[in-house]
Amino acid sequence: MQDIKRLIEDSREMSRRSFFSIAGWGAFTVGSAIALWESLGPPPVGKNGVDGSGGFLNPNVLYEDPAAFKAGLPTDYALGSTTVLTDKRVVINRDPNGFYAISLICTHLGCTPRYFSDVTSDLVTQGISGIRDPDTRQVANKANPILPGFKCPCHGSRYFRDAINFFGPAPRPMDRVSVELGRDGRLLIDRSVVVDRNFRLKA
Repeated sequence: MQDIKRLIEDSREMSRRSFFSIAGWGAFTVGSAIALWESLGPPPVGKNGVDGSGGFLNPNVLYEDPAAFKAGLPTDYALGSTTVLTDKRVVINRDPNGFYAISLICTHLGCTPRYFSDVTSDLVTQGISGIRDPDTRQVANKANPILPGFKCPCHGSRYFRDAINFFGPAPRPMDRVSVELGRDGRLLIDRSVVVDRNFRLKA
């Protein structure tokens, strides 16, 4: 009789152990399956094949425009013009010496500065003096407070039209980038190639 009682108690103990063992393995399997699904993830979809989703094995790749691109014909740009290509983050300037291109990336933290025909008059009103563009030699003063240039919307850095920084936290001018004449006669801009600030394309 005692043997039968012991057998019943042992079987109950085994059942309890089996239950916890099965429950533990089940939780482990479900957790592993979820982790595997998250790491593989569904393939990213959307514009250019990317929507910001996907797992670790489908990294969130940014398909950016190529660094080099074609712009217009030289005759499309008037002498003294400033053409801002916001989607390319490039500015094309034309002065009496030729064409030059600016990478429209603030040298402080990489925001995109905006072009203003008047980027200095509010500073002159505040009493800030000595605002002189070393490239054009123009001076912003009470008699002539308006100079064109760029202002960064993030932290207020300001640049003259030729990309030289003169106010705010930007530590240096914005980069000048390569501009050449393509075989088809159009301007070819390459944002990946930084050039000397005195470079001009004669066209």
